[in-house]
Amino acid sequence: VQIQPGDALLVVAKTEEDFATLELNVYEQKTGNLFVHHDIPLPAFPLCLAHGDIGPTGNAGNFCAVGTFGPGIEIWNLDVLNALEPSCVLGGEDTTMADEIMRHNLMNASKKNNTKLNAPNKPGLKAGSHTDAVMSLSWNKVHRQVIASGSADCTVKLWDVTQPDTIAATFTHHKDKVQSVLWHPQEGTLLATGSYDKTVALVDARAPQDNVKRVKLPADCEALAWDPCNPQCLTVASEDGTVSCWDVRNFSEKTPLWTMVANEYGGVSDISYNQLVPGLMVSCSVDKTVTLWDTQNLSNSKPHPCGSKDMAVGKLYTVNFYPSSPWLLGCAGGGKELALWDLTREAPIQKRFGDRATGGTVYNTLAETAEKQEAFDAMMKAKDMNKDMNTPSEENETPKKKKF
Repeated sequence: VQIQPGDALLVVAKTEEDFATLELNVYEQKTGNLFVHHDIPLPAFPLCLAHGDIGPTGNAGNFCAVGTFGPGIEIWNLDVLNALEPSCVLGGEDTTMADEIMRHNLMNASKKNNTKLNAPNKPGLKAGSHTDAVMSLSWNKVHRQVIASGSADCTVKLWDVTQPDTIAATFTHHKDKVQSVLWHPQEGTLLATGSYDKTVALVDARAPQDNVKRVKLPADCEALAWDPCNPQCLTVASEDGTVSCWDVRNFSEKTPLWTMVANEYGGVSDISYNQLVPGLMVSCSVDKTVTLWDTQNLSNSKPHPCGSKDMAVGKLYTVNFYPSSPWLLGCAGGGKELALWDLTREAPIQKRFGDRATGGTVYNTLAETAEKQEAFDAMMKAKDMNKDMNTPSEENETPKKKKF
């Protein structure tokens, strides 16, 4: 199936009882058709994904980093159909000895030599590898070959995907599992990290670890998001349903710009900003709903809620705006289905945010949609009238010959 320039591409990690896959979905924005283009079997159950455009050889393309319950990070080439193995693995089990033993046994078998070597029962880990599950990933958009990872081993590591065998830089400033890591969209050395130790930290990758700044949260960190239109603002979602925004220029003051309770009962599992519509933020929750917020025009020093929707795909764990379209967002969760919300037909959203959109169709989207619908209805009416005029009466109608 040929992918058209206007199609939206979405990568989803999907798990069943006994297997897991990485699915590349295509959404045809003109027709509203959503289908799976191809999928990739995964050897372990995935926990997190990150998309990048630089591969292990340094060439540009579409690559996806996958964090799993294992200590390794798999880099998959999304441009390759029926891929059997990842392009490379960062960290994880060291299979060098097992490969050497297999090569030795194959050579001896060809020489009819019965001496065989046995592989170790449990291979060790590569130097610099995580020692527990990889819970979060972030691909740097400035230094495009750099990946940050957070793990259940309480560490944050930096990787160069073009040098997968080199030892990663390691930060140990958290005391519990690292749930979220996120590179700044413009400052390529600034990294935000959130942990189950109820802290959020700012790390300068060029500086030693004692230069880490942190603030305390009321509950465990669930998600992080940089405001693309206000790059000094870092937004944090917590397990208790609160969402707070911090000015990182005054991060040491430990006072947020604003704090709100986004969801009292279900908690907030993810948040995301729209890159093309300033002030438009979305949050999702395990109560199966997504909520839109206006963070530009605050009411009572808090973001203004602009509507919510039950996406009917179970408990939601992730949500994101499509970066190439101002009015398309996607979410997924426990229902094992992907749900999309096209905001072009939402009149209150268009009225509030339409004149802010950049890089696409803006405020008059609803008017254009209505005009197209009126033109279509008029065309169908004209077609029906012509059909009635050209239809012969029952008395004068001549039987048509059958074609075989």
